[in-house]
Amino acid sequence: MLTSLNEIEMTVWKAARGAGLAWGLAEEMAQAARWLADRGFAWAEPICACLAEVEIRQGRLPVPVFHAGAWSPPEGAGSISPALVGPLLSDLALEIAPDRPFHARAVAQPLLLLPFAARAAADLGHDFILSWDGASYSCLHSELHAAADRRGAPAVADVDLSVVRDAEAGLVRIAAGARHAAVPEPAEAALERWVHRTYVPASAESRLAGAGAGLTDND
Repeated sequence: MLTSLNEIEMTVWKAARGAGLAWGLAEEMAQAARWLADRGFAWAEPICACLAEVEIRQGRLPVPVFHAGAWSPPEGAGSISPALVGPLLSDLALEIAPDRPFHARAVAQPLLLLPFAARAAADLGHDFILSWDGASYSCLHSELHAAADRRGAPAVADVDLSVVRDAEAGLVRIAAGARHAAVPEPAEAALERWVHRTYVPASAESRLAGAGAGLTDND
């Protein structure tokens, strides 16, 4: 199904809340989904995978710990959620320098970090490169260039965000401008299930207080 970017952002925000993600983090994921959809990335599957983990953990995601120069999962966690690593990357972007890159180990759905890296580049006026095994994206101020295709990313990867020193040859510019994006049926069903959880169940009191005749019909 094709849907507008506004609808994607609103649906993902509601779904993230329904899955158990905190208000501000849900907004971040919704904006990330819109950003990826606007540039033709396969956004739906990684978003759903992220929210599935949120649901399993009932919103209590493992908090990354800083150890040996990198942000890593706490012991026994296995991976760290992009819902936490993305905002963390944004907060620490100002501290990134040629000799101080941002490292994160075992990040789930690393593609979801790309909007955060691009936003940091635009906000700070810096040139960053976000990479993991098999992919490299250069965030050059307000433009995005890729040394890899957009078919997706591994489920878990070690991620680096560093300052661009020399422009890479053969990069392909990825432009925004999509008005609509496809939502695969399995992802649509999953998102709608989470959205449904945000609805307040009807009660006898709410039905009586709402529109309609309630229990008494005077006609």
